[in-house]
Amino acid sequence: MQRGYLILIVGGALLASGIAISVIWAGSLGGRIIHQNTILNGVSIYPSGTASAITQVNDVSRPLSLVISIEPNHNTDLRETVRNPNGEVISTNEFPKQFLTTIKPDGIGKYTLTIDNIGGSLVSVGILFGDLPFVGQNNQFNLNLFGGLVTGGILAVVGIIALIAGLVVLIVDRRRITRNKTSST
Repeated sequence: MQRGYLILIVGGALLASGIAISVIWAGSLGGRIIHQNTILNGVSIYPSGTASAITQVNDVSRPLSLVISIEPNHNTDLRETVRNPNGEVISTNEFPKQFLTTIKPDGIGKYTLTIDNIGGSLVSVGILFGDLPFVGQNNQFNLNLFGGLVTGGILAVVGIIALIAGLVVLIVDRRRITRNKTSST
């Protein structure tokens, strides 16, 4: 078998491996985020109205993450309040636009988020409330969680480079074989 074909086969295998690793890793990460968090999308809150979400905390060493996204073209004031399992307020903030924070849980149990529309117009929000796997202790960003995605990406890029190199080698070898046949006759 010619060396160009071998390089093409290896490149294809690397590309396929990289894509497979990335898809499996991303699926696993996405599954963890979906199962460990309360995710609400397109929740409408009328003026003076509220929306609520509850999440279970089983590990107090990991912070609770709260992301509130206000749909475009809405500009009204909102207030978030997070209560621990005992009903005590552990976080409260007012904000007019997007909001992101982490909260240190003080015990195991169900934590309740309440969002109040203290503005004068209807607003639609998206909420993610819970334990984001890539936010670690002391709010440190955990890059190790993305290792599989990086590995898969690198394998895919190396596979593409090998495919290109294999194609070039195959073309050069074909020309050389064609030249040798014409010069020997």
